[in-house]
Amino acid sequence: MTRKQLRHYYFKNESQWNACLFAQADRDALHSNSGFRPFPPYAGKPSRYESQGARAPVVLRTAEILWCDNQGLLHRTSTDDVTGEVFPAPPSIAHADRVVSMAGGLWVKGAQSEALECYDEETLTQLLTVDLPDSRIVDIAGGSGHRIFVLVERDDKLQCLRVSTSGHAVELVSFTGISQAKAFVFLRRSQQFVVLAGERHPALYWYSAEGGEPVFSIQTALLLPCCKADLLGSDSNERIVLAGSDEYASPQSALVLVLDAEGNRLSQVPLAMQATGITANRENLIVTDAGGLLRYEAADIVPETTAELQCTLITPLLQSLDLENSTPWLRVDSFTSLPEGTTLEISYAATDDLEVRDRLKAIAEDARLPSSKRIHMLLSEPNLWSPKTTFHGSERESEALKSPRSAPLFDVRGRYLWVCMTLTAVAGARLPAVSELAVLYPGRSLVEYLPTPYRRAAEQPGDFLRSLIGVLEGTTQDLDGRIAMLGTHIHPATATGPWMDYIARWLGLPWDDALTEAQKRAILLHAADLPHGRGTRTGLESLLECLLPGSPRRLRVTDTMVDHGYAVVGGDRYAGSALPAMLGGFTRWHAELSATAVLGYTRLPCTAQSNDGA
Repeated sequence: MTRKQLRHYYFKNESQWNACLFAQADRDALHSNSGFRPFPPYAGKPSRYESQGARAPVVLRTAEILWCDNQGLLHRTSTDDVTGEVFPAPPSIAHADRVVSMAGGLWVKGAQSEALECYDEETLTQLLTVDLPDSRIVDIAGGSGHRIFVLVERDDKLQCLRVSTSGHAVELVSFTGISQAKAFVFLRRSQQFVVLAGERHPALYWYSAEGGEPVFSIQTALLLPCCKADLLGSDSNERIVLAGSDEYASPQSALVLVLDAEGNRLSQVPLAMQATGITANRENLIVTDAGGLLRYEAADIVPETTAELQCTLITPLLQSLDLENSTPWLRVDSFTSLPEGTTLEISYAATDDLEVRDRLKAIAEDARLPSSKRIHMLLSEPNLWSPKTTFHGSERESEALKSPRSAPLFDVRGRYLWVCMTLTAVAGARLPAVSELAVLYPGRSLVEYLPTPYRRAAEQPGDFLRSLIGVLEGTTQDLDGRIAMLGTHIHPATATGPWMDYIARWLGLPWDDALTEAQKRAILLHAADLPHGRGTRTGLESLLECLLPGSPRRLRVTDTMVDHGYAVVGGDRYAGSALPAMLGGFTRWHAELSATAVLGYTRLPCTAQSNDGA
């Protein structure tokens, strides 16, 4: 049975994964084609940069870190530099609680709470001041493109201004339903604002980019009992970092909670001292305290301070198109990296009931609800989901994912299917990942080759013979698929590595092992043209285009004999050829100094003399 005969739903690239629902999953990994996996935690021993107090940390676009100390000095360092630079800070930055780095420079709330100031990142020269009369600036946040967001209180209303990097307020939205706002952030991927508000009972409020009423809210006490939230930050993309302390612990403990874009708790980072500032990006968590700045790196190992990391995926509605087969589904194949201490759980829901199908489809597509809420509602459907098929990680897990982990579906009778996958990693384990997912429905099955009595028995749910054949299908079909794809190794468009070298030498193409893969592939794709044009200008141009691709064309081949003809030396009656021209040398009867021409016995004719040949 070849891969072409197996029909399936396939999830591998970002657009395919985006059709699914995710909870607590790293969407940036999907973007980089790393597959479905949990967020990498901020963990390990932090790097400390000492200063006399610290506040308002900011990560510049150059990946450098900037913060201000209690003496009004500004510190600048890079991730691989322990010392860094120290220089006086402008007054507004020296007293700032938040500094935001944008394409136009560093933005900060001015000394007056009604002004916004922008400074050059390198020279700290003040570039412009944006006055916001009758407004009190609460906080600022990095926006999308060339805009910065400013949270202001105006006429007892909480509003958000979109300010361009040129200093013009381009849009205004209002936030209703909250009071006593402290801080806010903007998440670019989900296009949402998250506001920290409340004094006695602080909570996080999620707003759409259009403002209005909050989409939903979460009390910080529900994220961690007895935790008082003080500072809010984000990686500006899809993670929220919340710094606070447990007021009832003895001694009082400080920590940072890491949340996803929907408020689900991902991990926590304990702190030795109360945080005075916080920010983050994909690679680092930056925290300031009374002793300076701490930088926590993202790690692939779950820290001991986190019980476990988990992420969940549910596929969109899948429908089997095999209308003639009484078993419309075959199996689920997942190419998964499962290190020791991790698990993969696969379950499914199937139905033929159109009412159930439409109800679940409506839940899955309800954009008003967060993805994690929709997943919870789907998994709460009674008497619908199958028992979980669980795979445990191993210390011998190879980085190269060669064979899939398969969950059988041949007992499923419903033609409408949803598949749920959950990855879990405990403390001390490396992060698991699913690089590919395939849900197969029969095109042909090994059951068809059984005698009729056995084939009828195999169609019954729970039949042992069908289960045994399912094991064989899960192994042999992968081998058959690899055999069927052997031809791709010698096709110029799909060959890789040593196969490209083999094909080129087999065909006698101009070749060198130092060529890049793109250059090698271009030569292989022109394998029919290069030998045919060998020795001609067309053949040389084809070869050079393979070595120097791009538009506009970066080469020009000039054949002087063809393009300009023979060079004709001018005289009394002839103008001669126009340059450029190629001189082919002396004529065969012209004498030169050599073994047969001796100085003194030949001469060049002088003016008004003819060459007599003597």
